Amino acid sequence: MSNGWSCRRIGVAAVAATAVAGVVTGCGSASSATGDGTLAIGTLVDVQSFDPALNPGQGQRLYLDPIYDSLLRTDADGKVVAGLATQYTLTPSSLDLTLPEGRVFSDGTPLDAQAVKESLEHIKSAAGPASTALASVSEVRVSDPAHVSLQLSAPAPALPIALTDVAGMVVAPSALDGNDLGSAPVGSGPYMLDPAASSKGVSYVYVQNPHYEDKTDQGLNRVEIKVLTDGAARAGALRSGQIDMAQVDRAQADAVSSAGMNVEFTSGNHWMLQLADIGGDKSPALANKDIRQAIGYAIDREAIVNASLFGQGTATTQVFGPESPFHVGTLPQQYRYDPEKARQLVARSGVQSPKFTVPAFGPTKPIAEAVQGYLRDVGIEMEIVLVQPGTLEKENRSTNFGGFLTPIKQVHPEQLYNERLAPNGPQNPFGTVAPTIDELHAAALAAPDEASRDVAYQKMLAEVADEALWIDLFTDQTPLAWNDKVQGVTLQPGWVMGPSLRGVTA
Repeated sequence: MSNGWSCRRIGVAAVAATAVAGVVTGCGSASSATGDGTLAIGTLVDVQSFDPALNPGQGQRLYLDPIYDSLLRTDADGKVVAGLATQYTLTPSSLDLTLPEGRVFSDGTPLDAQAVKESLEHIKSAAGPASTALASVSEVRVSDPAHVSLQLSAPAPALPIALTDVAGMVVAPSALDGNDLGSAPVGSGPYMLDPAASSKGVSYVYVQNPHYEDKTDQGLNRVEIKVLTDGAARAGALRSGQIDMAQVDRAQADAVSSAGMNVEFTSGNHWMLQLADIGGDKSPALANKDIRQAIGYAIDREAIVNASLFGQGTATTQVFGPESPFHVGTLPQQYRYDPEKARQLVARSGVQSPKFTVPAFGPTKPIAEAVQGYLRDVGIEMEIVLVQPGTLEKENRSTNFGGFLTPIKQVHPEQLYNERLAPNGPQNPFGTVAPTIDELHAAALAAPDEASRDVAYQKMLAEVADEALWIDLFTDQTPLAWNDKVQGVTLQPGWVMGPSLRGVTA
């Protein structure tokens, strides 16, 4: 196909690949019980909204995935596979999707191309976190009940990936008419939220969707997700049998494992310190390139991984690893740990008492404090402001802070550009304009073939590193634990708060 764009046709059998990796047998937990079809999960943050248009996705998919089918999904290796759509074709001007026939939502209404169109238009028009992923979608066309075409105003190579998350979750048209979608969702997934049995901020109860046909996905009768913000409380609830599964703090992993729980580490998020206020509106020091580069050289990433992550992670100076086509072989600034070079850059900058602020909450606070110590050692003050759990994503999109320490799951440079580099990107709260980066991004989209496009993206990422628009830190591994009542767990990259419950039994 011309312009190096690919056509992928995915049979329904491809979905079975998601069940291959990560299935773990029980270890004989003393607190386990005979399977009764119920599952209790503990997680560390409350759901922000059950409306996919307003939910930031990624970790929060634990709450939404039982309710909604996404148009596409990823397998255990992070590859895009069939979801609700059985096949897709991506070109520079469109993304064409084929839908199954006869599917319905949990309220019995048809799930067809028109419903997909209305859902996508809702997500795009809501201007929430997911809207950026659909920014290049100029129109959604329906040709017949089984075929929908997303017309593109510009090439969108990361769009299939975006449709595996909240941007691709399909909401029933009946739920789009009212104002209660955020608390009373209607989707086509294997389970439905039971609002009457749920308590906001405390626990959320799910029951089976009677219209869901694939019973292999629907192995539970009842699911309860409990909000347990304290790591010790989650670990204690696991050991006592109050919950069956949870993301656990790394400091609690050994104790939970010793109690007979299955504990497995899943590839989690890439962490970066994004220096958002490049114009120096509220943090004048960050307008100075020497200061930003000094921050990169001041941080001992290996020490943070060993101390804060108990060695469960990989220190890195760029988002994409050597296995990725977007990995930059030689960055203009590799930001190895070199505190003396950092001090020299601070001195050369001429900035007196450089400082900026970042937000943090419980799980991110130790990492922020470690970074704070390294920066203080070279003469840069990073003030940490504690925010409420569940509000960090909102604060990262505000202009309240000069920078923010953030875990990300972006797996394509186009996502990084749209979210963090484009002047209107939601994670570019100060609207920083970077003309050279914009030009390199445009060159990537206009590339005549895939190899040329990869090189253009590499050049864009190299420019980001040289300008120190963000400082890459490490990729973490997240411990998830469950008792031997739970079977069929599939661990997938990025599902840090808990796995998809499709195919899980208890």
